[in-house]
Amino acid sequence: MGVRSQLAKLLTREKKFTGWFKQAILLLVMSMWLLLLPLPAWAVPPPVERPVLTLELLQERLHTPTNLEGNITVDLRDMAINLRPENAEFRDAFYQLLRKELQRAGSKPLGLDLSNSLIQGDLIGSDLGLRSPSYGQALAPIFTPTEQEQLERDRLPRTHVEPRILITLPPTEMTVFRGALRLVQTRFNGQVQFNNTFFLQPVEAQGAIFTQQSAWNETRFSRLVNFSGASFRQDVRFQGSIFFAKADFNQTSFSESAYFQDSTFADTTNFQQASFKQAANFNYVQWQGKTDFSLVRFAEQALFAKATFQQFVLFIETAFEQAVTFREAQFNQSVNLQGARILSQADFSDARFATTANVNVSALNFNSDKAKILGNTGKIGKILTVPTLQGNENVIRNLVQNFRQLQQIPDANQLKYMSQRLRQGKLQLCLLDANNTEVSPTAWLLQAWDWLALSLLLLLSRCGTSVWLVLGVGMVAIAYFGLVFWLVDRFRRLHPQRIIPTTYETVCMIASFSILSLLGLIAIFRTAEQPWLTLGCLVLFIFPIPATLLIRLYQLGRYHDLMDVSYFTEDGTLRQLRLLIGRLPVIPRFPLFRERYPPILWNQRWNWLNYYDFSLNNLLRLGFNDIRLRDEHLPGIITTLAWYQWSLGLLYITLLLWTLSRTIPGVNLLIYLK
Repeated sequence: MGVRSQLAKLLTREKKFTGWFKQAILLLVMSMWLLLLPLPAWAVPPPVERPVLTLELLQERLHTPTNLEGNITVDLRDMAINLRPENAEFRDAFYQLLRKELQRAGSKPLGLDLSNSLIQGDLIGSDLGLRSPSYGQALAPIFTPTEQEQLERDRLPRTHVEPRILITLPPTEMTVFRGALRLVQTRFNGQVQFNNTFFLQPVEAQGAIFTQQSAWNETRFSRLVNFSGASFRQDVRFQGSIFFAKADFNQTSFSESAYFQDSTFADTTNFQQASFKQAANFNYVQWQGKTDFSLVRFAEQALFAKATFQQFVLFIETAFEQAVTFREAQFNQSVNLQGARILSQADFSDARFATTANVNVSALNFNSDKAKILGNTGKIGKILTVPTLQGNENVIRNLVQNFRQLQQIPDANQLKYMSQRLRQGKLQLCLLDANNTEVSPTAWLLQAWDWLALSLLLLLSRCGTSVWLVLGVGMVAIAYFGLVFWLVDRFRRLHPQRIIPTTYETVCMIASFSILSLLGLIAIFRTAEQPWLTLGCLVLFIFPIPATLLIRLYQLGRYHDLMDVSYFTEDGTLRQLRLLIGRLPVIPRFPLFRERYPPILWNQRWNWLNYYDFSLNNLLRLGFNDIRLRDEHLPGIITTLAWYQWSLGLLYITLLLWTLSRTIPGVNLLIYLK
């Protein structure tokens, strides 16, 4: 009985659970069905209707202004204001009554709040303020000392203008708007005109919608200007305007052309996430504060020609879908194009950059096959930079290809040099990282060798990008070894029989050495990024070993035969400028060659030139005559000196040809050596 009763209880519970589950499913299905049914007309909430502004309501609001955020304001929020021509009587009264109250004297000016209102017809905002002379005449006594100080900021530069230039200045009168103007989420169905107006208080127009043309030409904004989230659906003009305080156009939409040329932004300017669907004209604009165009989309042409950027300008992740031009612009601080997209053309021709200014192109989205970056040859490559090599390999590769296609080889080489400098820094960090225990000693040595070889290439040739630097290094080396070989050949001993050069030859040699060395040093200091390090590296190659050999030579003395005959011989069969690729510094040990290579003549006044010719032969494989060392009665130290320079010449000629192949457009000279 106990088992049967338990089974009965379980069956009862199961039936109850099944019933509840079916009811829950039924309720869920009915709820979804009700949600999918269209609502009846009576269930749709009616649109919010704004009350129509009448003369009676306007007079009431004028007589009872409100205090909004500490400012006495005429509250015309959430109104429908009809300023169309067919409502001319109300329109004229609207301007007359508002102008009278807004021009009222007092220490606290009266502001105007049109937030969330609908303006039907054109709004001539310049008819609402107080007329005041732009320059030359005294200001009206209605202005407080603070307001007069603000107005004088714009009037002062105009009092010293020549009469012939006054023709190009704005009208001699401007409209002064003393109070704050709030246009938050206001919709303008007609044109808006605030031309030649001076706003002494903030202008707030967040989310405002301008369906027709909007004109703010020659307008002065003394305080904060905020057009964040505003929508300009027709042309908007801010030509010749001055923004004395911060200007905020964050997330602003410009559906048609935007004209800002000749304007001045004296403080921080923010255009973050703005959208320009048509041309944006910022020519001749003065950007005196930090400027931010990050995440902006320029669907059409963007013009910044002859603009001046006094502070940093940001174009982070900005999209330039058509051409952008910075021709003849002035940049006093750096430009940040990190993550920007250039899909057509960016023109930096004749742009001027301060010494510390550059253009950060890190993570730049740029395809050299479809887009171009233009700039002055030899200058644009120096101002483009990336902070790290990692993640920017494709950027540098595309930029190099861009300048090679434009035949701007110096700029392409400059970018290659920058990439190798970054690679050198990365290798150096790896070598000095004490916490990097995963690198084996062999791998560490290989990295050290890579770093050393790369450092030498950077110091002596800018990694194959500077022919003049390589030639400057070679000129100093040729002059130095020429002096060394002249010294060992002409200054042999003082006693018992003096074998020394003449005074004339000594003066010529020292003077020529000084001139050649000076020319080489000028080339090094004009082309090397770190000239003192380059010079130090060169000294390590050409000074320690020759100096040691010279000291040892004079310590041992010389007591061999043919002491009064030069160690150097010349090819007596032919005298011409020759390329001596396979020449060795010592003549072969064969009697016929001794007849062909007689000793050079000490008693000739031009004899000192032969030592430079020998040095030139060893280092550059080029000479006016084939000069070599004799094969008999020759101290081994002198032979070692000659072979040492000849060995350096192998490295030098390879470096020179490699550099030439990278700096001459379309030519690879190494091909001709195969």
